[in-house]
Amino acid sequence: MENTFSRLMFEGLVSKKTILIVDDDAANRLIIKSFLDSEYDVIEAESAENCLEILGDKPVDLFLLDINMPGMNGYELCAELRRRITCQTVPITFVSALETPEERLAGFEAGGNGFLVKPVERENLLKTVSHQLAGRRDMEEARKNSEEAMKVAMEAMTSNSELGQILQFVKDSQQETTLKGVGKRLCEVTANFGLSSCAVIYGEKPVYVNCEEGSVEANILLKVRGSKERIISRGVRTIICSDYIAILVKDMPVDDDSRYGRFKDHLAVLATVCDGRLLTIQARDDVTAQRENVLGRVISITEKQVQKLNMMFNDHDKVVRDVMMGMIGELESKLLTLGLEEDQEAELVKLAYGASDRLEATRSDTRELERELGVVLEGLYELLGTNY
Repeated sequence: MENTFSRLMFEGLVSKKTILIVDDDAANRLIIKSFLDSEYDVIEAESAENCLEILGDKPVDLFLLDINMPGMNGYELCAELRRRITCQTVPITFVSALETPEERLAGFEAGGNGFLVKPVERENLLKTVSHQLAGRRDMEEARKNSEEAMKVAMEAMTSNSELGQILQFVKDSQQETTLKGVGKRLCEVTANFGLSSCAVIYGEKPVYVNCEEGSVEANILLKVRGSKERIISRGVRTIICSDYIAILVKDMPVDDDSRYGRFKDHLAVLATVCDGRLLTIQARDDVTAQRENVLGRVISITEKQVQKLNMMFNDHDKVVRDVMMGMIGELESKLLTLGLEEDQEAELVKLAYGASDRLEATRSDTRELERELGVVLEGLYELLGTNY
């Protein structure tokens, strides 16, 4: 037994435990203490009341209780110890001169773990004490393992939930058509993680999400643009940098290594997803801007040509009309000198007016051309998406 205990001590698996002997008989306490002194830190109490006073100063790993004591007896003391949170798992062994089934049953009902008969034999005492301390150690390890397993399980469930939110963000971000919309989705995900964040989207003109232009947060995020460091941590504040967006988280859980590391990984993934979507939206916007620019130039040129044609048509109409009216007037004045019959004069005038009508018909053709050009312009306006 001593060799085993020494080996455990050497391997650091156990430390020197504290045992509290409670007995109103000093001789009994002395005998028990002499058996345990070399291997344990032994404390003595002459009564149950004295035992409860000692507990306030030093934690105890095992109790050895006499049953028959003046005032509070061993059973009552045991029941009181079990009501205390710090003593609920501490082994309690009764030491009594009487060994009856009734006493053993009463001891277990009070919350005891074992029973020794006076006079106590050294080997039996050491064996009982070692066995009960080992049992408590195993129980504590089992409890610790159970708590650790529960913690791992909870973290796994939490992590799965977080990954689910990231996958949902990937899906939702594809539906967003604006840079700010993607940024808002990102900050919503971080809020679901229990984090407070803001972001700046880089571009020809920065887009601010959950922060104002010129604010401290915005200026910091603009300053880290192009930084070689992807993750910048300053206490509870962490900045995630990427090509098209920078995210500032203001309250990272630095006191929880597991969550802290997990959130940094999540944020890096979210930033990468954002980059892809932001690049797509930016490319689309650039193409749209180029398209609008080209259409605008085409419309401007077409408008000028239409105006120019209108002026030419109007000038042509005026010249033709003036020439025809002048010709008809001159013809009417000359008819009197030609000596023609009245019906001959009427036929000539009719021919002249017929030619005038035909020229007027060509004018309506030019108006039709103007109308067709107007239709072309309207189509260009629709392509540009403007209302004219």
